[in-house]
Amino acid sequence: MRYNKTRILIITMLVFYSSAGFSNNEQPRFVLAGYGDVKYESTDAKNTSAYSARFVPIFLFNLSEKIHVEAETEFGLNDVGETEIELEYADLHYFLTDSTTITAGKFLVPFGQFGPNIHPSWINRSPWTPGIYGSHGSSQPMEALLPVLSDVGVGVQQIFLLGKHQKIFIDLYSTNGPGIGKDDHESEAAAEVSEEAHAEIPELAFEAGNSDNNKNKAIGGRIAYAMLPGIEIGSSIYSASYDDDERFNFIAKGLDINIIGSHYLLRGELIQTETEGLESEGEEDIHTFKRDGWYLQSTLQTGNIWSSLAGTELVFEYAETNQLSEASRWLVGLNYWLDARSVIKVAYDDTDIEEGEDDKRLAVQLSYGF
Repeated sequence: MRYNKTRILIITMLVFYSSAGFSNNEQPRFVLAGYGDVKYESTDAKNTSAYSARFVPIFLFNLSEKIHVEAETEFGLNDVGETEIELEYADLHYFLTDSTTITAGKFLVPFGQFGPNIHPSWINRSPWTPGIYGSHGSSQPMEALLPVLSDVGVGVQQIFLLGKHQKIFIDLYSTNGPGIGKDDHESEAAAEVSEEAHAEIPELAFEAGNSDNNKNKAIGGRIAYAMLPGIEIGSSIYSASYDDDERFNFIAKGLDINIIGSHYLLRGELIQTETEGLESEGEEDIHTFKRDGWYLQSTLQTGNIWSSLAGTELVFEYAETNQLSEASRWLVGLNYWLDARSVIKVAYDDTDIEEGEDDKRLAVQLSYGF
């Protein structure tokens, strides 16, 4: 069913484009963009190595000066060779004023920097997703704090100008929100006590859909200060009830930083989560499971420093999750840019799981944007 809906969306877009004639004086009404990648990855934990590939087209429509539509689909292969198609987002933007935009549909939730801005593989300097965000198109031994969030709802963005080079961004939104994970459905998010003598955190389902298991909506927002062109610092919050009876709440708070220098990039995020649930089945008292984690990624653009190394850059990343499922990860990588939108990435990852199997991985990835 997901494949049929996505195919119908693409066909509708192409028909619209082919029938939407415009003169030389009019702006184009349709633009095709996107990205893709091919990756070789070996992992010690699974004692395997494999090639993978995906293609992610982005469709952009200019319906009028006030209304823009965008949609992203991902074409990939699963473990048994079947083609999978995912509707990443499909939303409409209405430009109420030059500084106010209203968004409706399935959109990337503006929590932090990585999900809404950096996750495309040709923008992300690493061949993997940061440990705190889980496996968005890649394997991930760390237990994530959040996935890359996309959901169905409405949002509004307001921009305030503070002089020529300074801005304040404010994003507010309401979406369907999370539900109960498969492993916790029967017990209404009541987790059993593990062998390590502490309760397991309830599993939540963040997959976006056109339905909700309760009347509660997820609400949240992000406020950020930007000193253009090189510095942006933001703070995010996300809150929702996730069970059928709206008894248990989930709250995530985040801080993010993105610094762009003449020879370097520095990106990082800190996330704290609180998930309400029961420590064991049959109890009545609500327990709050707290977790936190962060990652910091630095990129040294060696090609901008030494002309003999043109096109190269070194990447270093550290990620850590704490309190229930503690883990840490070091990453070192070397990137070579074929042109402004095509990059070959070679990276080594060493992950230490506190109560689980450690992992070491090597990846070589070709990423491209168009």
